Amino acid sequence: MKLYHVLLAVLVTIIWGSAFAVIEIGLQGFPPIFNASLRFLSASIPLVFFFKKPDVSWRFLMLFGMNYVLMFSLMYVGMKIGMPSGLTSLVLQTAVLFALILSAFVLKEHPNKIQILGVIIGLSGIALIAIDKESFSSITAFILVLGAAFFYGASSIIMKRAGKIDMLALLIWGCLIPPLPLFGLSLLLEQGQWDALVNISGMGIFSIYYTSIFGTVLAFAMWGSLLKHYPANMVVPFNLLVPVFGILTSYLLLNQQVTAKAAVACCVIFIGLILVSFHSKISQWAIFNRRAIRDNS
Repeated sequence: MKLYHVLLAVLVTIIWGSAFAVIEIGLQGFPPIFNASLRFLSASIPLVFFFKKPDVSWRFLMLFGMNYVLMFSLMYVGMKIGMPSGLTSLVLQTAVLFALILSAFVLKEHPNKIQILGVIIGLSGIALIAIDKESFSSITAFILVLGAAFFYGASSIIMKRAGKIDMLALLIWGCLIPPLPLFGLSLLLEQGQWDALVNISGMGIFSIYYTSIFGTVLAFAMWGSLLKHYPANMVVPFNLLVPVFGILTSYLLLNQQVTAKAAVACCVIFIGLILVSFHSKISQWAIFNRRAIRDNS
């Protein structure tokens, strides 16, 4: 990859990683589901008027948008009730593992042995985090964020089913779906929406627009441009930097500490994600070494 594109990929991961700390700051003044509805409203309006509807059915668009409703309501509530932003950025990356599992059942794309090993190792890291009571204040919060990771993985399967279309247009039109369902959920389950709007702070406004414009639309647009220039197996592994920047910015902005157990779990999850992301190169390396050993014997 050209240096410019490498720097662009890193910039995207910085935006995505830092968004988690910004979300946590914004949640201090907003009910979580209501906050998520404002994020999607800001990401779709007025941009939807400048993009042609993607070549998918309204039924597909509803499925795409409702998956975001489930993902972000679970994530925002989980963060509100005790899941730290840095740890959330890591757990959410297990979407790669869930996407692989779902691909086997839905798309009949069966993983190889290295990918299966990566999934097992990655889920072992998740189990280590789950038993570390010092990392988060509520096991419910952890389960909610893990559920969000599942639906994040499902979004990859849904996008694959869309075929070769304008993914940025799909994202913007897809963001048009969640605001109303999320607002309805917020009215049913939360209180204080009007007070939050009346007393909104500058940081609250920044949180909404940073996560919607920068974290959703701009970052996705840059990511999409990279995927047009390079194969996915060269671009997607940069995702591994997201939790790195997520944990770093959470420490810098919120002074969040990572426990020793969580640090070990992070390393285990990273090993699993690396095996899943670089499985083809690892297979080639293993084949090369076997041949070298055989030739020397």
